[in-house]
Parts: sequence; structure tokens; C-alpha cells
Amino acid sequence: MSATAIRAVGMRTALLSRVSLILAGVFWVCSARAQAPASVPRVERAGLKLSLWAREPMLRNPVAIAFDDQGRLYVVETARRSTVDIDIRGHQPWIVDDLANQSVDDLRRFFRDKMSPAHSLENALWLKDLNGDGSHDWRDLTMVRERVHLLQDTQGQGKADRAQVFAEGFNEEISGVMAGVMPWRKEVLVTAYPSLTRLRDTNQDGVADVYQELFRGFGVHAAFDGHDLHGLTMGPEGKIYFSIGDNGFSVTNLEGNRLHCPNTGAVLRMNPDGSQLEIFATGLRNPQEIAFDEFGNLFSVDNDGDLADERERFVYITEGSDSGWRLHWQFGDAGWAKYTHRPNYNPWIDEKMWIPHHTAQPAHITPPLANYSVGPGSFKYNPGTALNDSYRGYFFLIQFPVQKVTAFQAQPKGASFEMVNEHLLIGGMMASALNFSPDGALFVADWDGMWEPNEKGAIWRLDDPREAGSPRRVEVRQLLAEGLESKSESELATLLGHPDQRIRQRAQFAAVDRGADALLLQVAQSPTAARLARVHALWGLGQRGRTLDPSVLPFSDADPEVRAQAAKLAGDLRLRAAGALIPRLSDDVPRVRYHAAMALGKIKDSTSVPGLIALLEKNADEDPFLRHAGVMGLAGVGDTSALQALAAHASVSVRRAAVVTLRRLQSPKVSAFLEDPDHLARSEAIRAIHDD
Repeated sequence: MSATAIRAVGMRTALLSRVSLILAGVFWVCSARAQAPASVPRVERAGLKLSLWAREPMLRNPVAIAFDDQGRLYVVETARRSTVDIDIRGHQPWIVDDLANQSVDDLRRFFRDKMSPAHSLENALWLKDLNGDGSHDWRDLTMVRERVHLLQDTQGQGKADRAQVFAEGFNEEISGVMAGVMPWRKEVLVTAYPSLTRLRDTNQDGVADVYQELFRGFGVHAAFDGHDLHGLTMGPEGKIYFSIGDNGFSVTNLEGNRLHCPNTGAVLRMNPDGSQLEIFATGLRNPQEIAFDEFGNLFSVDNDGDLADERERFVYITEGSDSGWRLHWQFGDAGWAKYTHRPNYNPWIDEKMWIPHHTAQPAHITPPLANYSVGPGSFKYNPGTALNDSYRGYFFLIQFPVQKVTAFQAQPKGASFEMVNEHLLIGGMMASALNFSPDGALFVADWDGMWEPNEKGAIWRLDDPREAGSPRRVEVRQLLAEGLESKSESELATLLGHPDQRIRQRAQFAAVDRGADALLLQVAQSPTAARLARVHALWGLGQRGRTLDPSVLPFSDADPEVRAQAAKLAGDLRLRAAGALIPRLSDDVPRVRYHAAMALGKIKDSTSVPGLIALLEKNADEDPFLRHAGVMGLAGVGDTSALQALAAHASVSVRRAAVVTLRRLQSPKVSAFLEDPDHLARSEAIRAIHDD
């Protein structure tokens, strides 16, 4: 046998050894990704009708959809998912090296090492020679492109009749799946690891001719595919929010601050021009999409950790919150126990961070409201006039693997919420994305397969025929298409209370753009104005960013929602309003107490400390969101000596909150609680020192 043949045999032997390691991790992935037959959707609620709006070849493999105000539909499509989007479950020997990555530059070096031409033979098992150069290496990952299609119904016949490619590319070797799109005014934002990108169509031909990378640094680990950058949505105060899975990020914002969160998922927000990018919340695993209700509360349904006996979670996402998840908990013996049956200690499971609140839970997290869903995906909130009145106040969720679209409401409970009225809306469809059209129909993208791209796809329209074309729905469509820039101030004041959230928001933004501070303040103060008009007026004042005299804000209003929003505004504007906010810490309504405590943390007034401690003591760990607000208040003041002195406080709830606050401040004074007589406080101190 020749030396060349001997080397070849040796390489094959080594390759077979590697295959045995890989197969254990990919067997379940491959079996789960077997292609499903074309789905036959069915509507599960009387009065609603489902009709086909578009089908391939007008689109393929839809991942996310969004309408602009003119009724044009942007469809994000993927070809990279399950083809060149690396999933570490299929490469278990790479896990430790992947976990060491701290930036996208690290990830690029990692890819080029593991998929170098020298490893071509072993990588040939899973990576095609897509560029035809005879080598199975990282360069092949650049050969598959993502795409945004623009679909229109130009004839008003209830079906798309025009489709064109709006944008294409996003195919670096480290690129993930394009998973988010949001048209806003004259721009379209899209998300695809490693970047958040702004697209512009300057000549109005339906094709983007400007690609501007706003931020880079998302997705520092290969980890699990599908844990992408996504969830673009406009927030109540005019900031753009988006979500990221636990592949993590390390990004520098325009102000030069590094946002480094490599081992968990998060929600971030920024101004529409890209300024003031900041982390809003952390500790999530993979919140595919996020949605605001009419009062500015942010929710999602987060993926589970693929661990034994665990479920997905309906989560209320609050500013500064940590939901508890860390990427590395799904690896190692503990992480793979679901597949290997080798039990081991896992904080996420054994400390029961994945279930709704209980007293023994770690105090640094805001727990889920409910365990819910299988494979949660696209998530939207009824803007107010969509479908019919019976669906006002409803969230809509795709459960991808089980071919469901479900609906439910969230009703107040303490300082947070609980899920109610959950039911099945559509069954038998491999739905992948949801969004509402300007005329109030719910549009549903159909992947028409299981996991892997298959060049199929459809868009369905769900609506109530009795409401479609109603005067109210026609008005919303026309107002969105025409814009509100030419409306008078009196018209804007009326539209601030419109039944559709999109119209209220655009009236708010129009007043802000016009500098109509007097109008906004007048509506906010008026006890006879509609509640939602007053709320939007307060948000508009926050957008304006002007310093206000705290005495003009309705801190003592008869409406508790107005009191809560006034407190929030005072914090957002950093007003010297401690004298008005401290009494609200004992308000009859928990939501008001919550926003007062959060605001006091932003104001950083040390006179609020006794009131915050009293809030925490009275709460006695019963409401984790009130505890979070108290901690945020104390952390904002930042007096670590005063926090250390709380080691002698009689209330264990206060002591636990002090530990969490010191943890948030990264203060070594947390060690004062290691000898606490209560095991809950001691455990909190140990976590604070050990974790992260």
C-alpha cells in the first residue's frame, strides 16, 4: 500500500471516530427535521375566514413579515437555516471552544479554524462544496444568501399580484438566519447575525439601493440555530425594540459604550436614528418576537432550554429585568441529561427558575407568568380594530412544531399579569410569522414544511367577513396611508384616543414632531380625556425630552394608570420629583408602586431609600416584580454602605433585596450576607458571587 493510501486510511479511521461523536448529537435533529407534508390549515373559531393571499414562487421559506403603512408586505425569507447556519448540537466536540467566544471576531476565527480546508474531508459529511472549489470549508458558508421579498395587492382583489426582491445578501460565513423586518417611514430595518441593518429604496422602484449596517456584534456563539436577532417593534416612547437569542452579543453603541452580554438572550432598544442603543432586559433564551399592549407593557413567549421536565414561558419583560437563563446551562452533563439520562445539578432546573414565582426561587430574577406553548415563534398584539371586537386585547402566538396559532389575554395581577382566555385559533398549518395589515386582517406566513428550507411558502389572510371593509377599518387604513402630518392639533388630540393603537401612536409622534408640548400636556392633565389619549400624551412628553415642572404631572390622578404613567415619565425625564413619587410607594395599586420605585431609581434621590426599604418589607417577596422595582430603586441610588448595613435588618425580604442590589452594582460588600441566619439570603449571596 502506498504512503498516500495509508494516510487516507488513517484519515478515514479518525473520521469514523469523529462521526461517532457527532451522530449522538445530530440524530434527534435530523429526525425532527424530516420534511412534513403540505399543511392543510383550519380555522378553529366561528366567524373567522382564512383565505390564500400569496404562494410560491412569489415567496419561499418565510420567517418574518411586516406591512408598511401603504399596505405593502415585506417577507423575510431564509435559505441559510439548516443548510449553512451552524447548530452546535450537530458538532458536540466544538462546544467548549464555542463557549469561549466573546465576540463575532472570535466566532469568525473559530469557524475558519473548525472549517478550514485542512478539515475538508471530515466536514464533507455535513457541508456541501457549494462554491465548487473541491474543498468543504468555511468559504462554502458564504454561498447561500438571505432575501426580503416585497409583495403587493395592486388591484385590491384580495390576493398579491406583484412580487419583487427588495433586498438580498447577508451571507458572511458567520451570518445567521435573517429573522426580523420592520418598515418605518422611509426605511426598512432587518436583522441577521451579526448585524442590524437599515435599508432604503431611494428611487422608489421597490428595490433597496442603500444597505447601512447600524450595529455589528450580535451572535458571538454558534450555539443553536434559530436563536437569532429578531423581534423588531416600535415602542410606546418612540424607541425601536428588538430581541436576541442566547447566542449573545458584544456591541459598541454610537456613544462608544460596549454592550457585552455574551451568554444569554436579551431585549435592546434604541432611538430610530440608532442613537442611545441600550440593553433593556436580559436572561431570556430565545424570545422570537416581542409585543407591547396598549399600556406599554412588553411581553413575549420564550423558548424552553431543551432540558428534561421543562416548559416554555410566557414572560412579562420589564426594564432592567433578568429572567435567569444562561447559555451554558444547556450543555455538559446537566444540559444533555434530556438526551443522555445522566442527571446532574443545573441551576435553571434545580432552583426552578423556569416556573412561575415561588418564595424559594432566586430573588434576582423576574420569573415567568406561566409555562406555556411548544416551540413559540411569531407573537403579536391586536392593535385594537383588527379582526373583530371579541379579539380586542388579545395576543396571538405561533406554536411552530405543533402547527398551531393560539390567542390569549393578559389581565393585571399585582404589579404584573396573568394569562387568561387562551384558545386555539388556527390548526394544521406550519405557520412561521404573523402580522396585522393596515385594514385589520391577521396575515399568517406558512412555511409549508418542517425545519429545512424547501422552496415553498404561502401567505394566508384571516379575517371576520362581517367586519372587513367596515367604516372603522377603512378609516384606519386611510389614516395610515395618508399619514397624520397635515392634521390640526385639535384633530391630533382626538386621534390620541383612537381605538386603534397604530393611529394613537402616529398621532403621538406627529404631535412630538410638531413640538406640540402644550397640546400633549393639556391632554395628559385632562380628567375628561380618554384614558389612552392621556397615556399617549404622557409618552409624547417623554419623547420630547424636555424638562418639566413636576407639579404639572398628574401623580395623584383618580385614574391609577395615569398615576403610574406619570411616575414613569418623571423617571424617564429624570425630574426632581422625589417629593411626589415617594408617597406613591404606598399607593393602593401595585402597578403605581412599581413605577414609582423604578422612577426613583432613575432620579437617584437618596431620600427615597427608607420608602423603598418599606416597600420591600411590606411586599415580603410576594410579588417579584415589586421586589425588582425596589431593587432598581436602591440600585439607582447606589449607596453600597447603606445596603451593606441592611445585613442587620429584621426582614429577610429586605436582606435578600439588598443582596440582589449589591449584585447588580457588582459590589464586594455582598459578602456581608454570607453568614446570614436565613438560608434564602445566604443562597442569594452565594449566587451573587458565583454567577456570571
